[in-house]
Amino acid sequence: MVPCRATGRVRVTDHPDHAYSATVTDETWTGFTQAVVQISMPSGPHVLRPDVPGRSGRFPFAAPVHIITAYNPAGHLVDADSNRERAVELDVAVAHLTTFPTIGSAPDGSCAEPGHAIFDIDLATAVEIGRRFGQRAIYAWTPDSLDVIALTGATRESLGWQLDPGALHT
Repeated sequence: MVPCRATGRVRVTDHPDHAYSATVTDETWTGFTQAVVQISMPSGPHVLRPDVPGRSGRFPFAAPVHIITAYNPAGHLVDADSNRERAVELDVAVAHLTTFPTIGSAPDGSCAEPGHAIFDIDLATAVEIGRRFGQRAIYAWTPDSLDVIALTGATRESLGWQLDPGALHT
């Protein structure tokens, strides 16, 4: 979801379905594990923040939630119009699912990417959606953890989480 700037060397492979895969540098991974996510829930906006592993709050849903964006495929910064088009394509792709709008951001607010908190899908489906939109990682949020899952390779990091009412600093 973030970081919003290209970091390190990225190797890109174009797939037949127009998705991309790219290596994830340590700097980029750190950005993913520090990102905060505003979720627009019916009760108002809430901010999901990573925390130390093992620490979590009261999970507000009945099942795991997957958080996915379509912005900046493979970490390549693309123009605003292209990102908006990709976001609309993701909107259409998940329209048949239960979702809440999200904004993933660097903790300092220096960049932000819209996306979706998606309900009622399994991890394999979430991974497929993320790959289809060229993402390097997605998030799986459960009662016990906020997992950052790389879509290239086998990297997965489980973090704790906290959820607070309110909006991001935009």
